[in-house]
Amino acid sequence: DSNPFNKKSKAEELETLLDKYVPGVEVMRTKLKKYDKTYKELTAENGEPEKKLNSASRESIQKKLEIQRKLSELDELRRTVDSIPDAVIREYTERKYVHHDRMNQEI
Repeated sequence: DSNPFNKKSKAEELETLLDKYVPGVEVMRTKLKKYDKTYKELTAENGEPEKKLNSASRESIQKKLEIQRKLSELDELRRTVDSIPDAVIREYTERKYVHHDRMNQEI
C-alpha cells in the first residue's frame, strides 16, 4: 500500500531489504558454482566405476549363461547315455576287449 506520502519510506525499506538480499544471493551463487564444479568432477569420477561395473555385470551374466548352457548340454548327454540299454553297453564293451586282445596278440 504505497501512496505519495510513504513512497520514500517504502523505497528505503525496499533498498534495505535488497541490500541484505543481493549480497546473500551473490554468496549463494559463488557457493553454488563451487558445488557445481565439485558435483561435475564427482559425477565424472563415478562414471568410470559405473561403466566398469556395468561391463563386469555383463561379463558375469555372459559367464553364467555359458555355464548354464554347458550344464544343460551335460545334462542332455547324461540322459542320452542313461537311455542306452545295458545290453548295448555290454556288447560294445565285449567287442572293445576282444579287439584290444587281438591287437595285443598280433604284436
